Amino acid sequence: MVRTVYSPEYCLQYLEQYASQESFVLGLILGQITDARENIIHLARTPEEKSTDTGSESSYTSEKTECVRNLLGVSEAWVADHAKHVTRMLPGGMFVQGIFITSDEDVFEDPNHFSKIKTILNFTHKILSSNPHMFGNYPHSNERLILHMSTSTKVLTCKSMEVGSGKTTSIKPVEWKFLPKPQQWQRLDCYYEFDDIYPIIVKKSGISVKQQFQQILEAAHKTIQSSVMFIDGELKDGSDALEQLIKKKRPKNSTKAQDVPKSMHVSLFVPFESSLPETVEYLECDGSIHFSGVVSSSVFMYPKATVSEAIAAVKQDIIRSLASRFTMHCDALIDDNLLPEEKVCFNEPPRRVLVPVGALYLCDYLFPGEAPAEALLSVKELLDLQITENDVVCDVETPADTSEFDALDRDASSEELLATPQEASQFMYITGICFAMFVLIVSILIHYYDAIAQFMGKLLTRS
Repeated sequence: MVRTVYSPEYCLQYLEQYASQESFVLGLILGQITDARENIIHLARTPEEKSTDTGSESSYTSEKTECVRNLLGVSEAWVADHAKHVTRMLPGGMFVQGIFITSDEDVFEDPNHFSKIKTILNFTHKILSSNPHMFGNYPHSNERLILHMSTSTKVLTCKSMEVGSGKTTSIKPVEWKFLPKPQQWQRLDCYYEFDDIYPIIVKKSGISVKQQFQQILEAAHKTIQSSVMFIDGELKDGSDALEQLIKKKRPKNSTKAQDVPKSMHVSLFVPFESSLPETVEYLECDGSIHFSGVVSSSVFMYPKATVSEAIAAVKQDIIRSLASRFTMHCDALIDDNLLPEEKVCFNEPPRRVLVPVGALYLCDYLFPGEAPAEALLSVKELLDLQITENDVVCDVETPADTSEFDALDRDASSEELLATPQEASQFMYITGICFAMFVLIVSILIHYYDAIAQFMGKLLTRS
């Protein structure tokens, strides 16, 4: 059975625009795969390669560009870097599904060009798979799309190849269909609240901010994966299609699409662990990190997708958003030392904003003090789109209010500092020295166990 993908009509116009210029262009194919259908949402041209002296990952800010005139001159590392930045902007359930090319050469028949395509796709797959929380967890098979438009004949050809297998690569034909009407999407909104304290344990070899955040991300991933998802306050059957839920929500005697609610509200409930541990160990820590606030999540699903697929997309979106913020925040830090000299250090990771792409929204992240104009630069550079400041939705998350922390005395106790309430839409973390407080809590738990044990022993003796 031939693989079929669907994309909006403007993707064809986008390809023809570059093909008519008779210039070589390479870019990314962005989309979503469900059991019901595979949808392409956007084609994003990879920017001209930029050279820097540092060779850092964030080289997109450089002004010096190197024009690549054919496929053989493309750097696979540069394409993979573009895929990493773009994936951060994708909501859960959406991925980089392959590459597109406009050129005069037949990239499928020329062995040198096809070998280059294999190198690009395999290297990009390797880089993205190295961080599954942010870039990986690609659904279904490891087949990636290759879309080619000839600049001379304007003929469009799409094929797929498997990546990461290490075996002989075989290419398969793919049927690409353009939709004259905009694709319908079902939006699911979720606000996941964080109010957790994580211990900081500094070993002899030391620990960096990135290392600690990775441990926190693993813990958050485990918690979110174990949670139960309710849609509009109800627990749904995982095999049900989202469109079935939409029909139930539509008012009776109404067939108008505008009568359907624009979005579904999603709530994640973490199961309560009723069983206490049999033994409690002392944990000597050097400090703590307090995460407080809410991560905003907006996921767009094909209406025929199942509830299970929607659940996976929402959970993935929250984890991907956390991983993106952690990485961006760590890259912006001057000092990688986890414990500051001050007793308490307030940090605000970048907040999420939404940017329109066709009939749905992708996202970007703004650091404190940055204006929506910063998002316009990312959208232009990474997605090859022109939008205005009014198009950027900035109210899904609000900046944290730091006024209360600015007024606090640095010598105040950690217990007082961690008791400050925060607005639901803020997301931040606080690091501080809390060894005494943590040991006190553990001591109380052990004392509680001893008291219960003595009480049960007396009851057994009397009986």
